[in-house]
Amino acid sequence: MPKTAAPAASLLLDTYSGAAAAYSLRLLRTAYSGNCIRVRRSSDNAEQDFGFVANVLDTASLLTFCGVGNGFVTTWYDQSGNANNGTQTTAANQPQIVSSGALLTVNSKTCISFDGSNDSFNLASTITAAASNYQSFVGKRDASARRLYALATGIATAGYQLALWNTNKYYLQAKTTQYEVSTATDATTAQLLLTGLNNAGTQSMFKNGSTITSSAVSLSLTLSITAIGFYNNASLMAYCKLQEIVFYNNDQSANRTGIESDINTFYTIY
Repeated sequence: MPKTAAPAASLLLDTYSGAAAAYSLRLLRTAYSGNCIRVRRSSDNAEQDFGFVANVLDTASLLTFCGVGNGFVTTWYDQSGNANNGTQTTAANQPQIVSSGALLTVNSKTCISFDGSNDSFNLASTITAAASNYQSFVGKRDASARRLYALATGIATAGYQLALWNTNKYYLQAKTTQYEVSTATDATTAQLLLTGLNNAGTQSMFKNGSTITSSAVSLSLTLSITAIGFYNNASLMAYCKLQEIVFYNNDQSANRTGIESDINTFYTIY
């Protein structure tokens, strides 16, 4: 099973190095020689790792493995070099990537679908946010009033990272003393590139490269990131499709537009 093809050009994390965690269905770093995802097929519950071909997930091998059945992701591998993989050992809680022998896609690119009921990944290690931090991710909701988010606090305390919530408002908690909430609602079900950054205490949110106008709410919260798609309790699961997540535990405000441009060039979001 091939893992990676030799990249022809610099990848996202080659240009903007130092990510604390990175999950994608494309190759993000030239030096990364691991797999992309591990998948369980529905026919016999066998599992297999899948790497990259031409810098994207090896979908041909994935479809051969799943046959006419379904495929569920058991591990989303961290490409940052920190081995902070997202895993889910409970079959009923594994997000889906193949349905009846066909890839799940958004905008013609493969995606991982979270059902809003129990699908999630647990991170191998807790990420405690530094004084400055940054996250960009690509995802979409299939309907308004559903929860779109990626990294989150999967424990029974308040705390999240960045989300388009089921209130149709955007929320960002990038530090422990307050969070940002958008001043207007957005019922979009489009594919989005969302960015949240904390620059030494100043929090900002961006949708498709543009600022989301927001206001600060003071509250003592926990910012220990432990999961993907699992916030607080089982009634607040992500109900969305995800394709990529990058998280830096330092200030990336100077690189924001460059990171977003790289992501948008691949996914053609806006």
